[in-house]
Amino acid sequence: MIALGILIATIASFIASAVLYAIPPVSRLVTRTSTPRPGIPVALQMLSVVARSLLASFLIAGLMTAAGWHGPAAGALLGLALSVLPLILLFGGVVHESTAVPTAGIHLLDWIIKLTLIGILVGLFV
Repeated sequence: MIALGILIATIASFIASAVLYAIPPVSRLVTRTSTPRPGIPVALQMLSVVARSLLASFLIAGLMTAAGWHGPAAGALLGLALSVLPLILLFGGVVHESTAVPTAGIHLLDWIIKLTLIGILVGLFV
């Protein structure tokens, strides 16, 4: 059952991310302030989003299982707590790599949504 939860959470996370970045003001901001990496096809970039969502789903499922936590509420809280990790990384990008603060904020929002959603969905199966 956990494997099904991981699969559903991975797909839902990818869709939620796609919806966020498709919102016109968000899309304009990210396009204006980000430098795309040349030579990486869009399909490969999308596959990397799926892979990161899959890894996050496995992480949350593993942590919930190891801790004996069950249910969507525990999953949501775990996902929200894990949002500190992208915050730390994005803060470093702002300070050390001149990442625009609004862009870092969008990426952080994306991770907060994804990790919380993954936690809820995985929690339904743990």
